[in-house]
Amino acid sequence: MTQIFIAGNVPSCKNSKRIARIKDKKGNVVATRLINSEVVERYLKTYAFQWNFAGNVAEFHRRIKGKEKPYKVGFYFIRDSRRKFDYINAMQLPCDLMVKAGWIDDDNANEIIPVCLGYEVDKRNAGVRIEVLE
Repeated sequence: MTQIFIAGNVPSCKNSKRIARIKDKKGNVVATRLINSEVVERYLKTYAFQWNFAGNVAEFHRRIKGKEKPYKVGFYFIRDSRRKFDYINAMQLPCDLMVKAGWIDDDNANEIIPVCLGYEVDKRNAGVRIEVLE
């Protein structure tokens, strides 16, 4: 089965939020907002275009054609180091980007069942392999 490969060490979106304080002209905090960490922002700037690549979107749609929802989608992570990570957190950003790029309508339980297929460490070839499972 052909896999779709997206380059880049996928950061955890859940554990990588920071608090932004919005101030008025006098310097008083008037609101707070959670925003992505610098690591997530750097990943998005460097690698997010791959999720929008027409070939990847078309290949995914070809793979899900004729399958019933929720789609079982496997994620195999290639990490750039041996740092600990949680599969659940690591899958959140790819699922969000799949929605944003039009691979799937939503990443709720009625649309997709994300399946962890494992991981390995390869500093030079970090990324995620994605495949539609039977």
